Amino acid sequence: MPTLDVKNLVLWYRTRKGPVHAVDSISFALEPGQTIALVGESGSGKTSTANAILRLLPKNVLRYDGEVEFDGQNVMELTDEEFRRNVRWRGISMVFQGAMNALNPAVRVGFQVAEPLMVHYDVDRDEAADQALDVLRKVGLPADIARRYPHELSGGMKQRVVIAMSLILKPKVVILDEPTSALDVMTQTNIINLLKDLKNTDRLSYIFITHDLGLASELADLVGIMYAGELIEVGPADGVFVRPKHPYTGKLLASVPRLRSEEAPDFIPGAPPDLTAPPPGCRFHLRCPVSFEKCGWSAEEFIAQMDLLQSSGEAKDKVPSIASMSAKSPTSLLIKPGANGSVSDFVQKLNAFVAATSEKNRFLKSIESVQGKTKSVEVKLYETTPPPIVGTEWRAACWLVTEGAA
Repeated sequence: MPTLDVKNLVLWYRTRKGPVHAVDSISFALEPGQTIALVGESGSGKTSTANAILRLLPKNVLRYDGEVEFDGQNVMELTDEEFRRNVRWRGISMVFQGAMNALNPAVRVGFQVAEPLMVHYDVDRDEAADQALDVLRKVGLPADIARRYPHELSGGMKQRVVIAMSLILKPKVVILDEPTSALDVMTQTNIINLLKDLKNTDRLSYIFITHDLGLASELADLVGIMYAGELIEVGPADGVFVRPKHPYTGKLLASVPRLRSEEAPDFIPGAPPDLTAPPPGCRFHLRCPVSFEKCGWSAEEFIAQMDLLQSSGEAKDKVPSIASMSAKSPTSLLIKPGANGSVSDFVQKLNAFVAATSEKNRFLKSIESVQGKTKSVEVKLYETTPPPIVGTEWRAACWLVTEGAA
């Protein structure tokens, strides 16, 4: 069972220009001891995703919904007080961006590390101080650090203190928001090695938020690529970096300068869309070098267009005929020809199939095979969680099925 299972998480902000779609149907699953890196441009929704998971919300929230299952419980159903008391910091903690500067300059480091114990578990001050010393040693700091003030520490030492604060209540998931962004290269390396050691010894799960693709490849088991508030690709790190599936992922990787390559970086033209009015369809299609008309279709437009074509007889061979849908394995679906069915029928049956399987929280990944004369199509499922039919991957997969079945 995943330690953390995020499904269709949505967070919109109210502004004078209109609602900002900061996070739109974000879904992923995190197993014990696993790390997912959320990578994307500034403003893509990475930090908003973390804040939504921890329920650290500003006053101008317009919409906040979805499911966040922690240890099998949907914590979105908890009251704010129950969430604060039982989940935040106890189960899921966070190292905030620029956290080195968040330490109170007038309070000794040891007390700041120990304070969560006194707040959450009503531990007396002496016992909390002893436990704080143990955690400070675990992150590689000497015992005398506890009596120092933040201004007496280097940047790397401050970062270790903040990591110690995130670990003091022994959470299962730690969110790391740009934990090395203000550090020199050597200190970055030391912090990354520390995080790896803690992950192995304490079986921690990390959500690692970063712009740095190199750090993501170093620390992450899974990589999620975010663009304009959506999680457009999720997969094993080696797969995403070596064989990217989404055009944006490929362009993002191509924009990174490489010392051993004579090729110039291939920068992405244009700018991300305004999230108060995100474009329909794939949000990258306006900047994508391989986009075509259907990339800009919304899910509703796609279904309406295909139903229209079928009713006029123009799509007889382009719409998948569905006689039966059965599970060949826990992660696959076989679609066989039979009486003609519309695309909307196909979408409904496909959604019902996925919802009825143990893989109900999985994305459609790809059309695995189109088998000649029988026109049967096997659809495999992603190892991550989806929005329902309206997600880009579902829409693309439905289109591939209709094209492949022709």
